[in-house]
Amino acid sequence: MIDSSVQVFAGRAAVSGHLLQVEQALAATDFQGRESELAQLAAFSAHDVSADCPSASYWRWVAPAWAGKSALLAHFVLHPPPGVDAVSFFITSRMAAQNDAAAFCEVVQRQVYAMLGEAEPLSTPATRDEQMLLALHRAAQGCAARGRRFVLVVDGLDEDRGVTAGPDGHSIAGLLPRVPPHGMRILVAGRCRTCRSTIT
Repeated sequence: MIDSSVQVFAGRAAVSGHLLQVEQALAATDFQGRESELAQLAAFSAHDVSADCPSASYWRWVAPAWAGKSALLAHFVLHPPPGVDAVSFFITSRMAAQNDAAAFCEVVQRQVYAMLGEAEPLSTPATRDEQMLLALHRAAQGCAARGRRFVLVVDGLDEDRGVTAGPDGHSIAGLLPRVPPHGMRILVAGRCRTCRSTIT
């Protein structure tokens, strides 16, 4: 018997303001001339990956400083190709405290549960990483069930402040799925001071 004075409320669906932040802080005010790169991003998002080559689910882009990669990726996540659902994390000084694994988990997980239309589960430092992986797998499964692709974009990995020596060092790269679930693509980008733009 439940006392009638006890009221149980359903969890409120997560809401993320990440895209608004990306639009305000990173998107170019007059974006043009990157059609070829956007076409490559769309093709990467849509291509099929064989089960014996899961690394094809990853795309690593290295570019020199001021090459415009953050503006390009911001445009991609703000205007994803048809059939693509994207979540993102930009490691940049233009967005406060967006530079370690804890922030990555919080920001990406909130986007995922907003996309799923569900309440964001509680997590602790001990369960944060597993909750993150579960969120990514659930997003990929949900997109696959609707015939869509799920793309995770992580820009600025070279600026990850969690890459330090010692027991408290945890990198964002180390949180990414070693074998992405079916239908998921992961795009990581970073800066190289001496190289030209490359895709690997």
